[in-house]
Amino acid sequence: MMAGRVRARPAMPFTTLIRLKKALLLAAAAAALLPQPARCAWEKIRDSGAPLAVVRASTGAYELSYTVGDDCASPAELANAPSGVWSGYLSLVPAEVVNPGLAAFTSTAAASMEGTLVGMTPGENVNLVFGEELSPALSNPAVGVTQLYDNTGALVNSTWAVTVSYSGQKLVVVPDSSWPKGSVFSVAFSSSLVDVNGSPVSPAATVYFSVIMDHAADNTALAVSDRRVRVSIPANAYAQDFYVKLSTDAALPAVSAANTRMRGQPGAPEFVNTVSVKPYDSAGNLVQPGAACVVTLPYPDEDGDGIIDGSLSRQKVSGLSVWHLDEARGLWDKQAGSQLNAGARTVSQTVTHFSNYALLAVSDADLTPVYAYPVPFRPGGGDPARYGTWAQGITFTNLPAYGRIRIYTVAGDLVRELAVVPPSLKWDLKNSNGQTVASGVYLWEIAADKARKTGKLVVIK
Repeated sequence: MMAGRVRARPAMPFTTLIRLKKALLLAAAAAALLPQPARCAWEKIRDSGAPLAVVRASTGAYELSYTVGDDCASPAELANAPSGVWSGYLSLVPAEVVNPGLAAFTSTAAASMEGTLVGMTPGENVNLVFGEELSPALSNPAVGVTQLYDNTGALVNSTWAVTVSYSGQKLVVVPDSSWPKGSVFSVAFSSSLVDVNGSPVSPAATVYFSVIMDHAADNTALAVSDRRVRVSIPANAYAQDFYVKLSTDAALPAVSAANTRMRGQPGAPEFVNTVSVKPYDSAGNLVQPGAACVVTLPYPDEDGDGIIDGSLSRQKVSGLSVWHLDEARGLWDKQAGSQLNAGARTVSQTVTHFSNYALLAVSDADLTPVYAYPVPFRPGGGDPARYGTWAQGITFTNLPAYGRIRIYTVAGDLVRELAVVPPSLKWDLKNSNGQTVASGVYLWEIAADKARKTGKLVVIK
């Protein structure tokens, strides 16, 4: 980011400039060997407006001349600089921060995860660090802190009294009374924070933190990205206070690799969502529970029709179960005893070890509800609703997620084979050669895995 102040300085002796030139070139060479920040971009924070400071600027790209600082300086121009030399810096700014003005959200003991803090101690302060020096004279740091959930995961939504102070680039939030263990809080700040020049430093935003859990009480940890994702831990499952990191990121390498291996197999489960559970003691050591806990994952079914919203093969809710990731083999293993709660649209699983879990839908091979209509098919019968039409053909409905339909003559000759496309599939009354079949009786069979079902068709042309 641009330095807080831009100032003029007297010209340097020529020998000093040569030494500076060599130092800058060495610094540039060393910097080229260092790992480069990922997903970063240039962002113009402030400039002096002087003609020698920023000579060219366009979207995402800035060039500075006569600049002393990072290796963006031009030694050649420094060597020939006039008596007035402008000083400043260019810095890489991460492309994904909490918001454009908030550079960091920190505390003394808590761990950072996905823009939030987990494992805050009850009396710990919360620090909001901005990219610019705040102005105590001009800023009006309107900050609101809310206790969203208690240690059981129950909604509280109550304002929490705090004292706010700020100096330099840091705004410090101090609780008037200790944060309750196991709770989830939000910290909302207004857009009235300004820098020393009176310019706004950040739009209004909200950040979140959770407090370390009391090992002697029942606790429920909530995922930041989706608070319907929960992990319930009974009292005394740990010997000391602890905290849990939950991530629902399906792009985690182990999760993504397992999903890739699963795809493309006939009848393979369909991925719905996931949670990575990592528990830590107060010292930050990874530690597993000493008692059975419960992982709960939600599924989408807004209309309550028993079909998972957005599923590729109209997967049924009844086919949902929780699976554990066997990282040694890179495969999902189905867990026994998953509990479906259709009212809450969640599936829960008792576990004794925290790692990666996923909610998968097993393709439905139940052929019981499959049937074909109309029977008889008689397009010239004068009643299209009852006998059908050539345009509509014969429909197979309530189909499973996968399988094959074969149509035979009564003599057992194969007329047509069709791949199942749920939930319904139309047969155009043509055989495998594209010819319209003759009037008569036909038999159909649908197969999915080891399941079979047959039926009869009558065609009257």
